Amino acid sequence: MAKKRTGMRKRGSWNKGREVGQRNPFSPSEVKRIRKLISKRGDAGLRDLALFSTAIDTMLRTPDLLGLTVKDVRKHNRVMRDTVQLASASRGQSIQCTLSKATMRVLEKWIDQSAKRPRDYLFTGQKGGGLTKFSARQLSRLVKVWAEGVGLDASSYGIESLRRTRAVYILKRTGNLEAARILLGLADLRSTARYLRDPRPVDALAISRTHEI
Repeated sequence: MAKKRTGMRKRGSWNKGREVGQRNPFSPSEVKRIRKLISKRGDAGLRDLALFSTAIDTMLRTPDLLGLTVKDVRKHNRVMRDTVQLASASRGQSIQCTLSKATMRVLEKWIDQSAKRPRDYLFTGQKGGGLTKFSARQLSRLVKVWAEGVGLDASSYGIESLRRTRAVYILKRTGNLEAARILLGLADLRSTARYLRDPRPVDALAISRTHEI
């Protein structure tokens, strides 16, 4: 007689066996197309529009993005914050990031529509209460849907696409790798260059040798 199993099978990590951090960023035109795609759903797409816009603006790691609460983005129950400051669960330190006026407007509308309280998670599933946050698995599936919806190869995009999009844009526009590093909260310039696939070498000693006095 077969031995009866006791206990539940351990559920693996959502990203087990997948390449993380190597997904393409969205281009500015693709960001606009995705926002337009989500907006077509009207009020039914409000949460997704708020989630997408917040992810692009803040460049937060997934645990920090999905761990945002209403009080992180809204003060005195009414006024939206253009600068978000929170204690990062993944970094163990305080971090700051900014929100555009357009993102603040959609967040305001989403918070009011969903009747969220200050301590509620900002992003929750359709069946989840205010204290049940949106999961990384759910976000991963959404990114694929958004990518496919605007005619992109979904296999080339994932959660990290949201985090890398604005950082890559800022780097291309300014050439300031240090600014991108600070905004992403990465440890050093070399790891930032790898993360953003910046082809320019980051070698302080080489720079020093070519700038002697």
